[in-house]
Amino acid sequence: MKNEKYIVSVEKCSSYNSKKVRESLLKSLKNIDFKFKKGMSVLIKPNLLAAHKPDDAVTTHPVMVEELCKILKESNVGQIYIGDSSAYKTDNSLEVCGMNKLSKYAKIINFESEPKKFFNIGKKMEKVPLPKIVFDVDLVIDFAKLKTHTLTHVTLCRKNLYGCIPGKMKENFHRIFPNIKDFSVLLDKIERKVSPGICFIDGVLGLEGEGPGASGKPIKSNVLIAGRVAGAVDIISSELMGFNPMDIYTNKYSEVKEKNIVVVGSGKDIKLRFEKPSTSVGSVFVWFSRLLPKSKIIADEDKCRKCGICVEKCPVKALRLDPYAKCIHKMCIKCLCCTEVCPYDAIHLHDSVVKKFIKKIVSFFRKI
Repeated sequence: MKNEKYIVSVEKCSSYNSKKVRESLLKSLKNIDFKFKKGMSVLIKPNLLAAHKPDDAVTTHPVMVEELCKILKESNVGQIYIGDSSAYKTDNSLEVCGMNKLSKYAKIINFESEPKKFFNIGKKMEKVPLPKIVFDVDLVIDFAKLKTHTLTHVTLCRKNLYGCIPGKMKENFHRIFPNIKDFSVLLDKIERKVSPGICFIDGVLGLEGEGPGASGKPIKSNVLIAGRVAGAVDIISSELMGFNPMDIYTNKYSEVKEKNIVVVGSGKDIKLRFEKPSTSVGSVFVWFSRLLPKSKIIADEDKCRKCGICVEKCPVKALRLDPYAKCIHKMCIKCLCCTEVCPYDAIHLHDSVVKKFIKKIVSFFRKI
């Protein structure tokens, strides 16, 4: 509906103390007037990018998911599932991120081993695989993390659902849709297919800078954000982080209009200033940067452990070990998958001195 109002809850939550998390979750549910139905089956989709410990601020904190599971149990729902497909070795990610410990509340599933349904969701997207269980349950809960992202600028509820794409298919779609606009269209289509009924964002500890992985920096942001519609939650969350929401393509492609969002909760007036990724510098600079030397993927040999994860995950095989990670620049599509999956913060998008200087100037004027 054109003038439909969307309620987004922003609640203060200062730590991962179980009691405080529970209180914030219950207030959030009340704020958006959401009640779980007895006997319903529920799938929780957290953000489990890779095998990171909870305090790294890269993944949805397990205390958040645990307290939500307790609330679901008290509401007498039926089967609860916790599922994801991470960027690398999902079974290991489920263990290190703390999700396997929640098996007393829910069935833990790796989407890569689940039966799939294939969808035609537009040009070049004739066979998009999604786990069948996403469509079999009564309710999908999208539990994202408050993070920046070097490609999409933020990774919130809509981007989180890219984890429904199983395993190596993620790299294939990065190859097919290498630029941010086309990739964001894909994310929009996936979110509409999955259609989560409720969305949370764990922002007690967020991630700023060169997110969404080890290159990002944890930031204490002390919020839990919630809503019924992913687009509305993402618009408010990106604004809270200090972005212009319409600079985010996944927000642009949402049917939600910012003017139709009503923000409620104890944290509704909070304003944060996340350090933005170096790729987020505004449309004027993007145009001007075409005249400058192109940015290149460079490995820091002091940090590189020669593990080969970046080589394995590169969708166009532009990386090799020699003996450290090396990029064949003419093949690189700058999807930034390598920076995302590197567990050692060893791979970065390197700019020329001139481009770095101009970016600093642009960033300065955006802050004043």
